[in-house]
Amino acid sequence: METARKELPKNTLEEQKRICEMAAYFTHCNLQPVHQILTLRTALNLFFKLKNYKTAASFARRLLELGPRLEVAQQARKILQACDKNPTDEHQLLYDEHNPFALCGQTYKPVYRGKPEEKCPLCGTSYMPNFKGTVCTVCSVAEVGLDCVGLRISSHHFR
Repeated sequence: METARKELPKNTLEEQKRICEMAAYFTHCNLQPVHQILTLRTALNLFFKLKNYKTAASFARRLLELGPRLEVAQQARKILQACDKNPTDEHQLLYDEHNPFALCGQTYKPVYRGKPEEKCPLCGTSYMPNFKGTVCTVCSVAEVGLDCVGLRISSHHFR
């Protein structure tokens, strides 16, 4: 997902907003703290440049909770102070940090809890319903939305 985000064009405001959305989504992936710090720094800087100060402040707080290196913490505190002076978001994005979601493996857009979704039966990647019947882009093995039993082991097999 990060590779796809970096490959996106940055010419128009809509393209920059999409880049920010993808950076924000990546901060919700369950990564190790050292990697989580990197995703939060990226999102923090992108949102600050886009003048979405309220959301940038949220990323700064999450970053500081992870206990980053001194230089990183100082930069985050500096940005947090600037954001707290004007806690508004200039642009509306498709991102709600308080609503739990899974990411669609094809579009990298959120599939919010309670909304219809399809899953890859092998790796469990979530997809929007319109991708049912396609090959999973993560594992490239299984068909999205296919209902299968999987491997079953019983004592009958060991006779």
